[in-house]
Amino acid sequence: MITIRNSTFIKFDDEVSVERMELDIDSAAELPEADDFEGRLIAQGSIAWDITNGEFYGMDSSGEWHNQTAEE
Repeated sequence: MITIRNSTFIKFDDEVSVERMELDIDSAAELPEADDFEGRLIAQGSIAWDITNGEFYGMDSSGEWHNQTAEE
């Protein structure tokens, strides 16, 4: 399950709302694509919290998620 905890409107791009989002997810397998929400685009800097293991993910400008809490 994905829950939008918070979102901040940034701009409209061709009638699509670009938003910086804070998401709650049950597992990393549920990380959405940048355009998974109809009429909305997840912007760079958005974060997702994996409730199962406590990890955080951040979205980059190309729409890719990166684990922010895993050791490299």
